[in-house]
Amino acid sequence: MTRNIVACWCFLLLLALLAGGCLTGSGESADIPSLSALWKSAAAGCASAGGLLSLSAAGDVNFGDGVTPSLTSGGMSYPFSGVSQAFESTDLSFVNLECCISSTGSPVSGKEFTFEGPADSAEALSIGGVKVVSLANNHSKDYGAAALVETLGHLKQNGIAYCGAGRNSSEAYSPAVLDAHGKKVAFLAFTGVIPDGWPATATTPGTAITWDHKKVAQSIRDAHSKADYVIVSFHWGIELATSPNSEQRDLAHLAVDSGADLVLGQHPHVVQGFELYKNRLIAYSLGNFVFSPPRPESARSVMLMTLMGPGGLVEAKVVPAVISGCRPVILNGSAADAWAGTIAAYSKALGTTMNVAGGRGYIGGGAAQKL
Repeated sequence: MTRNIVACWCFLLLLALLAGGCLTGSGESADIPSLSALWKSAAAGCASAGGLLSLSAAGDVNFGDGVTPSLTSGGMSYPFSGVSQAFESTDLSFVNLECCISSTGSPVSGKEFTFEGPADSAEALSIGGVKVVSLANNHSKDYGAAALVETLGHLKQNGIAYCGAGRNSSEAYSPAVLDAHGKKVAFLAFTGVIPDGWPATATTPGTAITWDHKKVAQSIRDAHSKADYVIVSFHWGIELATSPNSEQRDLAHLAVDSGADLVLGQHPHVVQGFELYKNRLIAYSLGNFVFSPPRPESARSVMLMTLMGPGGLVEAKVVPAVISGCRPVILNGSAADAWAGTIAAYSKALGTTMNVAGGRGYIGGGAAQKL
């Protein structure tokens, strides 16, 4: 069977799933978004033809602050107990780690908020099905450089890949490269929220930053030249703003123009809309996920599930959630419809249509036609 015939078969399979109602969100339980399993099956079956990739992503994960007591009482399986099966059902899964994981150092002076998760809390990521995290944010060095280095060690011990920070600038700007069906998937991360002393240097630990757009673009181009897919994370924007500013949009478009296949954003602590640009999906802010939110609007969360091909987005599924007891709980029924409708309105303002059915949002791409 030739590559083109197999590619055509893959496209017809996706059409069959659509025609059969599998993408409508109907009949789903609160446990597992059913489409994710179909995506994984399709990606496995079509790998030789087009290298489809299924990926799940969510926003800020913080094991410090008010979340720490829940780890003590509920154990390491508690934070992702409502979503771990969904993470595990896609090829890869991503979150932003908004804290140190360490027993080292002390809070950096002058910062209003400093977050440190227990030294064993990286296990929660592994149990939860998370495969890769971003460390490019304004909390990765909250307890100093030694705590950041300790965090790297705990992640490695638990089989969690990381990007956006490192022992030096070379590591911080280098991608985490993971395998999916024999395809290389590169993850890069940058922060535009940069406390004093945060950037990595040639000899000191720290984060990759957004200030030098040429360096950001070059890092993405370099990753694109060596990988089949490039996923880029940005920590950016204005806290509590439900729409991206012009700087976010310009940087996101630059990332896509440089070779990014998917852009994932965090920092506003609320969800922002989705944009489809050159058939690449941009999630401007995925909000909080495992967190102790100080206000109701920060408790509204989301899980993003995407299926991508060589030509970009095939289909994205947006799963509404709410943080309850510091962990995400997937919504269903009227609450899911309402929250998905709000996110659809955010996305419409960015020129992107998100259809809502069965309490889930769907953004269609054109990549299946380009296999």
